[in-house]
Amino acid sequence: MTAPTFETDRLYLRPRTIADLDACLEMDFDPDVGRYLYPHGRPTLAERRAVLERQMAGDWPPVGGIWTVEWRATPGFMGWCGLFPLQESGLIEIGYRYLPSTWGQGVASEAAARVLAHGFDDLKLDLIVAVTHPDNRGSQAVLRKIGLRSGGLRFFYGLDLSYFELARADYRPG
Repeated sequence: MTAPTFETDRLYLRPRTIADLDACLEMDFDPDVGRYLYPHGRPTLAERRAVLERQMAGDWPPVGGIWTVEWRATPGFMGWCGLFPLQESGLIEIGYRYLPSTWGQGVASEAAARVLAHGFDDLKLDLIVAVTHPDNRGSQAVLRKIGLRSGGLRFFYGLDLSYFELARADYRPG
């Protein structure tokens, strides 16, 4: 099933495709972006390319979706936002990654709020969670802004990460 597209006041979110591969790789290997992503060591370009190609060419994620985020007025890759399984936990995670040139402009919050609404309103998810590196204050601020609540540290992706969650019963569209 093809994921829907979304528009917000400023953004256009479209399903991520293989055409986004090079932009995703460039973003993933930006030192500022990768600061909190690769605590166990940065993968090689070939390793990261193989993972992304498998995801983009297949039916991943099985629940949710990954959307490329662009300005409505001037299209072009700025990053992505998505809903996807959190490891083997049975939980659905909201996550995002953006080019540093977009940071501080409300892009992450605006896109995540729209994707969160899709998760609760359209997919009827009962719970959406997120994890982030404990030092990544910017990402934690985005999660709080869209309504997720801190749940302390939890072990995922080989690390103790800051855990956030929001139940559909507590969801209030922004």
